[in-house]
Amino acid sequence: MKKFSFYRCKKCLTTSTRPRISFTDNLCSACVNFEQRKKINWGFRKKQLIKLCNIYRKKDGNYDVVVPVGGGKDSSYVAWMLKNKYKMKPLCVFCEPPLFTKLGAKNLDNFRKSGFDIFQISQTNAQREMDRITFTKLGLPQHNWLASITIAPLKIAEKFNIKIVMWGEEGESMYGGNNKYKNTMFADSNLFKLKLNNISIDKFISNRKSKKLYYWSTLSKHEIKKYAKIKKCHWSYFEKWDETKHLSFAKKNCGLEYDKSRQDNSINNHSHTDQIMFPLHMYLAYLKFGFGRATTDTSIDIRHRRISRKKAIKIVKKFDGIMPKSYISDYCNYFKMTKKNFFKTIHKFINKDIFIVKKKITLLDVI
Repeated sequence: MKKFSFYRCKKCLTTSTRPRISFTDNLCSACVNFEQRKKINWGFRKKQLIKLCNIYRKKDGNYDVVVPVGGGKDSSYVAWMLKNKYKMKPLCVFCEPPLFTKLGAKNLDNFRKSGFDIFQISQTNAQREMDRITFTKLGLPQHNWLASITIAPLKIAEKFNIKIVMWGEEGESMYGGNNKYKNTMFADSNLFKLKLNNISIDKFISNRKSKKLYYWSTLSKHEIKKYAKIKKCHWSYFEKWDETKHLSFAKKNCGLEYDKSRQDNSINNHSHTDQIMFPLHMYLAYLKFGFGRATTDTSIDIRHRRISRKKAIKIVKKFDGIMPKSYISDYCNYFKMTKKNFFKTIHKFINKDIFIVKKKITLLDVI
């Protein structure tokens, strides 16, 4: 039996247990890739983007690119740049996340008012039920929504005869995952399977009639073949990804507003403020893999030299394992379960190779 190994990158704080991560000389693939991206000729990549826009730009005034959006900093920046700098006409696709916040709704409306058309897909009872199933069986409380934001843009593109979809960052190689797509302009369907951990919700759908309820989050074999013709791009291929720049830009041009206070396990007040399911999603990642929201965010900041590793360690120790207690009642109502069953489900996913479980959960000290 292979011995379990849990350690952190010597530069950032990414753990060896992150899905699909790889290490070279104790450096995680995210840090290795970050250094390699410094060598990219971004001027040439910009010319590639201009050429791509010239190919797909329509002269009849119809939509010519689909941009998945959430009203946040990154998607707002991508949509604004495509429309105003590259003279494209984006159709923005928004899939409502579970437990959508008032601030999220306000920012989405502000984004719309800044000059964008949005195809909005609202939450349904069926989606809520699927989230309950994947939460209890897999420890994935928003898996149906993650599938929707991956699949729905392709379905919308096909319906409107749009030949290209532009997502934001290609997170697999940027944050530590499969490196196959790190230097490719166009992605294939396998990348999105990776993002969803190769887990489809199809196995939880009982019959064809039920499948209609999950139209936006499932793909048939016929659709996979049909959508292969749609170009699937990430903005991070064409331009150096800079969340700090996106944040100030979206605030100035798209009416983005911050939260008055940060969420329980967040280290800032502007990340994922459109929903309160994300804190639970990241807490479960902490229980399964030993890294939480603070590890992810501080590791990015370390790479950009916005924070030292020493300071990041203190932040991770303080925030990474925080249970989002403020929202427990919301979670129980959403999943239609008692608090007892909610915590029973949570504890089912504790990784005993990483944690010592006594009266409270304690992460083995490996920083």
